[in-house]
Order: sequence, then C-alpha cells, then structure tokens
Amino acid sequence: MRALFTIYHRGVSLQRVDAHSRHRLKHRTLGSQMAEFGAALFLLFAFIFVPLLDLAIVPIRWMMAQELINTYVRTLAMCETYTQSLRTIEADPSLRTRLIKIGGVQVTSIGLHLTINRISASSATDRSIDIYNPGAIPVDWLPDSKRGPCQYLLVLDVKAAISPAVLVNWGALAIPGLTKPIPISITVLHDWGNLGKDPSTGQYFLNE
Repeated sequence: MRALFTIYHRGVSLQRVDAHSRHRLKHRTLGSQMAEFGAALFLLFAFIFVPLLDLAIVPIRWMMAQELINTYVRTLAMCETYTQSLRTIEADPSLRTRLIKIGGVQVTSIGLHLTINRISASSATDRSIDIYNPGAIPVDWLPDSKRGPCQYLLVLDVKAAISPAVLVNWGALAIPGLTKPIPISITVLHDWGNLGKDPSTGQYFLNE
C-alpha cells in the first residue's frame, strides 16, 4: 500500500548548537566575573582604602591639634598673672572650641598648672612642685627664695580623642583609629614670662 504522507526529518546543525552553548557559557562566565569583581572591590575598599585614609587623616588632625596647643601655651605664658592665664583658656573662643573646629577632635579635659623646678636641688624630694591654684606657691619656691634659682614652667595638658575619616561599624570589634576614635594626651610646657612683682600688692605676678 502506498503511503499517503511523506515525513521529512530536518537535521539540526551541530555547529549552531555549539555556538549557542558557547554564547550561554560566555554570559555565565561574564556574570560570575562581575560578581567576583564586585566582591573584590568591596574588600579593597573596606580593608585597604578605608584604613589608608584613616591612617592619613589621624596624624594630620593630631599635628594640627599639637600646633594649636603649642601656640596657645606660648600665649598663656605671656599673660600678666597666673589667674589671667587660667581665664584665657575659657575665654571666647575657648581652647576647647578651637580644637573642636579642627574637625574630628573630641576634647575630654584641659588642665593648666605651674611646675616649678629647683635647678640646684639638695635632694630628690624637693626637686620640683606643681601649683594648680593662684596664690598657692610656697615662700621657699618664689623667685627671691634663698633656695633658688628655680625654673617656672606653665604646663598645658590636653586629653582628647581623634576620630578617623571613616568609622567602620564591625559590631563588638573595637579597633582605635578604625572603629572608634584614638585617645591622645598632649602635654606642652613653656617658660613663664613674667617674674616681676605687682607694685600694688607686692606679690609676684605668677602667684596672683
């Protein structure tokens, strides 16, 4: 019996199938590479760029604070009296305000006192004395004392915390300079300038 229908089979080109497979494989590889590149870029930013930026910013802020305090203590040492130097710290703009304006500097405390060093001390116990209040210098430590000569220094002690450019939040992990500010202490000394006496009171200016 003769067939009424003839069925033709169309062959699929293996070359076209291979090209299509390569095209899909190429897209998969490109997507994988993009994901790996994004992860690598994030790691580069988080673990290299940010720490390097922080390492650059923190010393700059520290040097600016150091220079400001150095300049400030020289000004305080030229005040007429010790009382005036204490008031100058809190005058507007105060030293605290000037340090904060640097940016990234959080002031914890500011202390000012006089340190008197006996140049030719007879023993280690009477070599120096610290004075925190005006009028508290003992007679034996004044410039006209027979136990002199003495060196009179104004000491400015600033405790603060310097923040990096970027603070990274890593949960409970605390790393100064990366996840939290770095605590610092800057102490600057300068020779007291006015060793004269107040003609109205007869007292030394440094003790008023």
